[in-house]
Amino acid sequence: MKADREVFIEQIRILDRDALLALAASLYDEMEEMRLRYLENERISTEAHIQFSELNAKYTAVLAENENLKKLLQKEIDKNTLKTRSTFGRKTEGFLSMLDAADNPEEEPVDESDTEDQEELQERKKRVITFPGRGEKKPAGGNTGKRKGGKHEGKSLARSLDKLPQQLIYDLDVDKLNEQYGEGRWRIAYWHSHRVLMELDTPYYTQVKYTPVLSVGLEHDLFTIPYMNPLIDKSFVSYTIIADILYRKFVLGLPFYRQARDYMMQDIALTKQTIINWVNTLVPEICTEVHEYLTQLLAGYKYTQSDETFIQVNKDGYGPGHKSYMWVHTSSELLDCPPIIIFCYELTRRTDHLRTYFQEFLGYITCDAYVSYQVLENESDGKIQATGCLMHCRRYFAEAFFVRNVADMDDEELKSLPETKALLLIREVYQEENKLKKMTAEERLSARKELVAPKLDAFFTYVHSLDDSGEVFTDRMKKAIQYAVNQENSLRRFLTDGNIPCDNGYVERIIRSYSIGRANWLFADTIDGAKVNAIMYSIVETAKANHVNVRYYLQYLFEQIPLRRARGDKDFMADMMPWSDTYREYEKEKHMQQQTVFGQLFPMPDRPRTPRKKDAAACQEGKPGAATNETGEKRSA
Repeated sequence: MKADREVFIEQIRILDRDALLALAASLYDEMEEMRLRYLENERISTEAHIQFSELNAKYTAVLAENENLKKLLQKEIDKNTLKTRSTFGRKTEGFLSMLDAADNPEEEPVDESDTEDQEELQERKKRVITFPGRGEKKPAGGNTGKRKGGKHEGKSLARSLDKLPQQLIYDLDVDKLNEQYGEGRWRIAYWHSHRVLMELDTPYYTQVKYTPVLSVGLEHDLFTIPYMNPLIDKSFVSYTIIADILYRKFVLGLPFYRQARDYMMQDIALTKQTIINWVNTLVPEICTEVHEYLTQLLAGYKYTQSDETFIQVNKDGYGPGHKSYMWVHTSSELLDCPPIIIFCYELTRRTDHLRTYFQEFLGYITCDAYVSYQVLENESDGKIQATGCLMHCRRYFAEAFFVRNVADMDDEELKSLPETKALLLIREVYQEENKLKKMTAEERLSARKELVAPKLDAFFTYVHSLDDSGEVFTDRMKKAIQYAVNQENSLRRFLTDGNIPCDNGYVERIIRSYSIGRANWLFADTIDGAKVNAIMYSIVETAKANHVNVRYYLQYLFEQIPLRRARGDKDFMADMMPWSDTYREYEKEKHMQQQTVFGQLFPMPDRPRTPRKKDAAACQEGKPGAATNETGEKRSA
């Protein structure tokens, strides 16, 4: 580099002034061009750096968005898995049932499939897993399917047929028997009975009531005895038909428009609008007082259960898609008193409803972890205590278990899952608690302290060990652990009183009846219609809980309340309750009337006897197939 410089100096020494100026100008131009290139490179470098920074930021954002989308996708997959299980799988939350459903998933059929299903049946997977402490042997026959205990114990169709009116038919063809066995060679030893369940074509009829027109005095002045329909004047409605309409809507879940179609098919021109007018007029007028009386009685109970569900009301003053709510309040399922179930319609799910409904309440409310119940407890200064729902706690662990792909796991891997261990610990709590259903509150409390409390302690000890372990769990498992930890105090509260249930499943089963009806009628058109729904579901579900004939009970209310009011009675609501002696006598009379009516419709026939020779001669003289009864009169075979 230095030698080149020396050579360059030697070369320019011999140049004159003009040549040197020209060389300097040329070098200057080259230097200026290089400077411009340098500036351009600097600009390009700066822009490239800026673009790189922007791309790097976008890349980081895309990575974060991708992670969020993966989480959202996994949540949707979990939701779809749980939804598929809810729709096509087993309904129980029992661990073995969930395991069977996971090993043998039910898939929704493809509606647009162009090919016929040719898939052969595959053998159903069945696991036999022995868990610690689960070595008890079952009978060789397995599960017989019969439920021990409960209100349906001992019931069967055959026994229920014995209570129905009977039509007796003696099936005897003498000529055919003579042809087959020979005349005089056979006799009736005894009879076999064969029963079938029958239905009359139509239970509807027209009742015509005549009132006299009197001619009075020598002038023969005419006077009409006044008559007024006790339900709706100048209407065709009766207490039996309105009871039938309400029974089919609120017990069978049959919407009014389907009922109108059914009436039309029976040639009864009872339109949907007429049905709605009758219901919206009579239910508030007659049943509101019953609903208020039931509400007042329930407020006096110390142990209640509560939950809520949605109802869509078209004309509720809000925009399309707004959900209103049905709050459901019941007496504790363990309380030794007539059960009461109350539905209340509200526009929102705010705590205001609970503040109003429980303003004079002192006691315990078994409920889920919805924050409004905690707010109510805090505002009551301890007068109201919310007790938790172990079923909700189990459900979180069940969902965490079910979104796992356990079908590919062996038994050891399955038993080692934290979801499995938590579910089995909850299962042990329920196994001990279910044995105490028929005990008194005092006996149940003592047994809980001895049998249930240690099982619950073991569950929460395990949950806390998971919470403190620092292990990485799925989002649903984290939610399950957090729920159990946060709700521990309320979930333990049932151990302090024998009248407090360990879960809120009783109310959920009641809401299920309502949900089945809602799936059929979909919505209420107006707020008044929603309030009618609340009143009627309160009355119907209370009647069902007290094991009375719901149809007869509705007839009783719509017959007796107008009569009592017409007589000027004031305090008669106690007699309108489904557990009252007055109603029980009414139901007995209804059954007796039914037996009388059907007894006239199906008169008792004479029992045929073995024909004698003179009977055979009478058959030849008379029409074929005729015989005589024990009094000598002719009787059709």
